[in-house]
Amino acid sequence: MGSEFYGLEIAKKTLQAQQLAMNISGHNIANSNTVGYTRQVPKFTQQTSTPVGLFTLPYIKNISSGVVLEEVQRIRDRYLDLQIRQESRRGAYWESMSKGLEQIELIFGEPGESGLSGVFDSFWNSWQELAANPESSAARVLVSETADRLAHAFNDTYRRLVTQQDQLNEEIAIKVAEVNNYLQQIYDINHQIARLGAGGGNINDYRDQLDVLVDKLSQILSVQIKDNDNGTYTLVLQGQILVNSETKNGLSLDVDSVTGLNRVTLGVSGEELNLTYQDGELRALFDLRDERVEEYKGYLDRLAGDLITAVNALHQTGYTLENPPKKGGAFFVGSGASDIAVNPDILVDANKIATSSTGAAGDGSIALAIAELRGERIVDSASATPDDYYRGFISRLGTQRGEVIRLASNQKFLVEELEARKESVSGVSLDEEMTNLIKYQHTYEAASFLVNTIDGMLETLISWMR
Repeated sequence: MGSEFYGLEIAKKTLQAQQLAMNISGHNIANSNTVGYTRQVPKFTQQTSTPVGLFTLPYIKNISSGVVLEEVQRIRDRYLDLQIRQESRRGAYWESMSKGLEQIELIFGEPGESGLSGVFDSFWNSWQELAANPESSAARVLVSETADRLAHAFNDTYRRLVTQQDQLNEEIAIKVAEVNNYLQQIYDINHQIARLGAGGGNINDYRDQLDVLVDKLSQILSVQIKDNDNGTYTLVLQGQILVNSETKNGLSLDVDSVTGLNRVTLGVSGEELNLTYQDGELRALFDLRDERVEEYKGYLDRLAGDLITAVNALHQTGYTLENPPKKGGAFFVGSGASDIAVNPDILVDANKIATSSTGAAGDGSIALAIAELRGERIVDSASATPDDYYRGFISRLGTQRGEVIRLASNQKFLVEELEARKESVSGVSLDEEMTNLIKYQHTYEAASFLVNTIDGMLETLISWMR
């Protein structure tokens, strides 16, 4: 290229670079409200050339030949991304735990008319009334009816806990399907990035999509994320590759032969997912299903089982109102909360309720002794009264829920702070973009003026040569 056209070449490159820069600002403005979009900025690089020739002057060696747009950069703080993913995952864990414990609270219905405490009160009071009127048919029917209501309340509460466990089991399957769906999408975008990047194309928008998917996946599952040189991600779990640009291995479900509940395994090896290093939504579902719900099923079962044992032990020492009086049989049948029931014979004939220790008319000592079980330490290896034991684990549930709510709230605040920091780094500022547009426009206009100026010079030069 002749040196007389050097200025035109510089002006041309400037026009091209500033036009591309304005396009980038326009792209930022257009996506200012797009979820997951990362602000992009042009990286300009000055170019230098060494004119060749026998009479090249020293001061024009390595002279600037203008500017080029070397790359379009995403303004992203990878350390901040890591923090947000970690804290969001913990927040998702506590939020899921809060919802699960809230469901357990709703099942017990305390405080409220639907809770067991109200039915328990009616049960103990009916025995107290029967002790005062052991030959009253109405009092006897009231005992059998309130006992039947108590048994059904135990059955229903336990059944609802089992149902919640089943629902959590299904949610685990749903989350595994979500994970596999995200892995498939990440694999597809990885493949596109690798292909487009190899041809020198701009992969920034694809990388934004990739980050959004990884953010969503990170709330469910804790995986190691490796940022590859070509812009793709490699996701690793328990030392095994889940996905990169060449391969994809999802999670699988396996039913435990003992419990009948879902287990999660790595599809590539069949190795069971190690929950020790997990702290996202999937871990919360397992903790709720296998620990929290199981814990309260155990409390309920122990209370019902010990109540059955204590009431039956006294009832079998007494005498019925039958003629002649007979030794009392089992008042309750069953072994725990799932199958506790009033003896069917008593439901048919309330005179089979044993109230007397001697069989004498008007003797309600056995009924009184059963009523007084309310204040006796008969539950949990004789360590607590029925009322205290029930109130104890309901209080424990409330305390657990309160603590989980606090932790979830703290995590939400922390994530919001981190997101605000991320927005200040990666978000689009319309004021800043408008300023950039004016800057690029003025540079573009100056380059246009340079073209006109050189054109005038060349025209003058040509006129002189005619």
